[in-house]
Amino acid sequence: MHLLTMRRLAFAFIIIGAIASLLVALDRYRFEQASRSVEVTVDQLDLDDFAKAYGYDEDDLLRKMRAAGLTSVAVYSEEGQRVNYGTHAFVQTGQQVIDGDRVTGLADKGLQALVATHKIDPKYIYIVVYDKATLARYLDALQTQLEPRDIKVVRAQLPAILEVKTQLDFFNGVDLGMPADLTKRIREMGLLVDPRMQNNERLGPDGISKVLDDAVGGGRVGTVIFYGTGNEVLGYPYQLEATAQAFRDHPGIDFGDVEAYTADQVQKGTQTLGKDVPGQTVRVMAIPKLQLDKLDVDTVIGEYVLGVRERNIRVIYYRPYPHPVQKKLPDGTMETESVEQTNLDLISKLTDQLRANGFEIGRASSFTDFKSWKLDLLYFLAGIGVAGAFLLLLDLYGWSRAWMPWLFGGVTIAAFAAGYATGHDEAVRKLWALGGALTFGVLAGSELAMLFRSQPSASWAGDVRTGLVCLGRSVGVALLGGLFITGLLSQVAFMLEVDLFFGVKALLVVPPLIVLGLYAFTGKFGSPSKIRDVADAPVRAWMLAAFVVLAAAAAFLVMRSGNQPDVGVSGLELNVRGALTQLMGARPRFKEFLIGYPPIFLLAALTPAHKRFAGWLLVLCAAVGLADVLDTFSHIHTSLSVGLLRTLNGAVLGALIGIVVQWLYRRLVRPRAGTAA
Repeated sequence: MHLLTMRRLAFAFIIIGAIASLLVALDRYRFEQASRSVEVTVDQLDLDDFAKAYGYDEDDLLRKMRAAGLTSVAVYSEEGQRVNYGTHAFVQTGQQVIDGDRVTGLADKGLQALVATHKIDPKYIYIVVYDKATLARYLDALQTQLEPRDIKVVRAQLPAILEVKTQLDFFNGVDLGMPADLTKRIREMGLLVDPRMQNNERLGPDGISKVLDDAVGGGRVGTVIFYGTGNEVLGYPYQLEATAQAFRDHPGIDFGDVEAYTADQVQKGTQTLGKDVPGQTVRVMAIPKLQLDKLDVDTVIGEYVLGVRERNIRVIYYRPYPHPVQKKLPDGTMETESVEQTNLDLISKLTDQLRANGFEIGRASSFTDFKSWKLDLLYFLAGIGVAGAFLLLLDLYGWSRAWMPWLFGGVTIAAFAAGYATGHDEAVRKLWALGGALTFGVLAGSELAMLFRSQPSASWAGDVRTGLVCLGRSVGVALLGGLFITGLLSQVAFMLEVDLFFGVKALLVVPPLIVLGLYAFTGKFGSPSKIRDVADAPVRAWMLAAFVVLAAAAAFLVMRSGNQPDVGVSGLELNVRGALTQLMGARPRFKEFLIGYPPIFLLAALTPAHKRFAGWLLVLCAAVGLADVLDTFSHIHTSLSVGLLRTLNGAVLGALIGIVVQWLYRRLVRPRAGTAA
């Protein structure tokens, strides 16, 4: 096959794939724009503790919070250990009942009679229940959570007595259902109830369905958020399909996937359940208590708004802010607000900022689980485009062969067909997305070769123009790669982060290293070196030092990358990020505007001698920044509009910094070196 025909064929594949990817991206954008309703829910137990600590009336505080923008209350299922905290029942072990009769006597004649007739078993649990509603709820929950034969009604008339054949430690964690009186009060205030439930591995499909029926019964429900010492969703590990079916049977409720900051915090079963019911899954963001205690109000608001804008958070899980703040009065004096008013102002400012960013406040809106055979076809065409991009890359360096288009096209067809046939099409799409990201990362880095085929300009404006052209071309190629990633992975499971793009760390390392190798050993960037000559060259001390520094930087870069990085963000960096977000709407990434783009402008102005000395390092840095553009679009849970704005902001800020660096070089260094060196 003629080389010109080969390149035309590669471009044809890329154009077809790009059009298909664009159509997928438009669909995704449409559904992202349709999901703009955000729920603000408060933790009821934390609110109860807060109200008691400061002497506030909890119901009055809830009404004020609702007026400020609160939409719902996260209500926990009552656990056995909390029975004695209320006024509806009292629980003791059999041994405690016996000891109480011995020491002080028992006020309840029924218990006293049971002790006298030796019908109290010290190993069992005894519950005295004072009202019919609680009795019915306890019986229903206990017979679901435990074996029905282990539950015995010793006395049916009120106050009723229940005997439960279990140990106190186990009973303390038993789910006794949603407290109906509390949920009724909340709904009467016009607030939604967000049930908080915990797992019980003993439950089968019928038990799971019954538990969910109880949780959502009685009125309007928002989002079900699981909790528990095991940090598991209901049905984990063996009955997750039953839990998914229970959600499908209740289409008006959502599963709340709580955002985790480290891998060990991920709730067990979340990814499986989220993939099974993606159209009923919403992302939940909570700030841990220890972290909340250290943050100021503006930072708390900023963190929540950032989560909603950039990570598709749709449920803000609010815990009462523990500190009063000072407020500046019109006359310039400072007034210390009450803690109650501080929280009301925080909720009000938070909801105002969300509305200012185009969001609504109400019941959380989930994403439409858009699927169709047409979408599957577009995914496949995007995969063909990736094959074309790889063919083009090989052709640019003279490595293409006539049989390659048939091989690449055939492998793509076979892989996608096998993926659809076996139900693992998402794995094939992830693999092709990774291949496309790596390919376009190298293609974008290859655009830097234009800077080695031209001499620096005699004027600063000429060098600036060269830098801008190269930046535009290389970032444009990277954006095209981002479009292919979008075209292959835009599906609700990825948008909710219950399914993830793999290879983020490889994406930031492999393309820069390949580009560096192409710079050194091909003629694309000028005079290539021979591998034997490089191997035989003496190793100097500065080379070893440079290698150690670069290796440490690469390790840090890898540790900082990914959905759950190994290295956290410093306080200073958080402040800088916040300032950039406020200034530019979407924070540009440091790897782009600080590491990647300024070297492009510097390369445009370097003398030939300086290019020979430092070109490799500048190419490596630029390639890291370009790979980071692709990394931006691999985070599918970040909305498309934010990803595009972030990339644009990075290019603008990086160009400004690069122009300044270029000016400093021309003014301070190049006059001494001479352009002909």
